[in-house]
Amino acid sequence: MKFARLASTGILALAAYGMLLGISAFAGSDKATESKPAVQKPEPGSPGDTLTREDARMALLVYKLLDKDGKIKGANLKRGEKLFMQNCKPCHGDDGHRFNFSNFNEPPAFIGDRARKEMPTFWYQLNFGDDDRGMQAYIDEFPLQDLIDIAGYAQTMP
Repeated sequence: MKFARLASTGILALAAYGMLLGISAFAGSDKATESKPAVQKPEPGSPGDTLTREDARMALLVYKLLDKDGKIKGANLKRGEKLFMQNCKPCHGDDGHRFNFSNFNEPPAFIGDRARKEMPTFWYQLNFGDDDRGMQAYIDEFPLQDLIDIAGYAQTMP
């Protein structure tokens, strides 16, 4: 009797777990192979969208802007150079070598190195700034295409 109660409890627990997963433990093989309806994803920026502004901008970089080699797609390099010289040169210098981003015991790393080797970090700081280093956030200052152009140009810098 005790075994029968345990067995029926186990079957009910398995059935409940299957219901949570959307699988019926008692369904025939045709039911198990039926396709589930597509889950509706919330529109970006809608009340159901749970991505933070930072997450959304970083996802854009990873899923839309980087090619397989880590290069920014869709950048106008000439325009990026002009924007860099107008807006970034005062702090970073015309060659991007005014600040060394590496640790003291590592070889020097400048804007071009960071943009090529650490684009997610570069992109985040370009968009959201870096309070520790006094870097201003530009997400609200420049249109997205300007930031793409600057990032693409930065990857070409020495």
